[in-house]
Amino acid sequence: MKATKEQIQVLSRLKQQAAFDSLRKTKTRWVSKGFAVQAIPSGKPTPDFCVITSKHAAKLATDRNKMRRRLRAVAYEILTTSAKADMAYMIVARKDSLTLSMDDLRKDLKWCLKKLNLNHDAPETRSTAD
Repeated sequence: MKATKEQIQVLSRLKQQAAFDSLRKTKTRWVSKGFAVQAIPSGKPTPDFCVITSKHAAKLATDRNKMRRRLRAVAYEILTTSAKADMAYMIVARKDSLTLSMDDLRKDLKWCLKKLNLNHDAPETRSTAD
């Protein structure tokens, strides 16, 4: 399943260095086989995201570009439908993101959002009042 133009337009990409720095410092993080997801509240009504690949993940630039394209495609599909809207997400590529199937990457991202309690239909944290 590919993301539609409407879904792509809803999602914005982070481009300022300050946004990257604040995401790097956050403790809200979950690591899966293909990537790690970090998130912070953004204050915007739509979700923001960025994809980070490093030479540690892949030595060749062509491999890093392919990882970036694959993770961006998965982010456009999943974050528009399954993620909380008022968050900024950083997806950090790992070595396996190059070889995992697209279905596995989609499942991993949904699983990470669920574990971080950031999926769209996640229950709000309830206070235990006696």
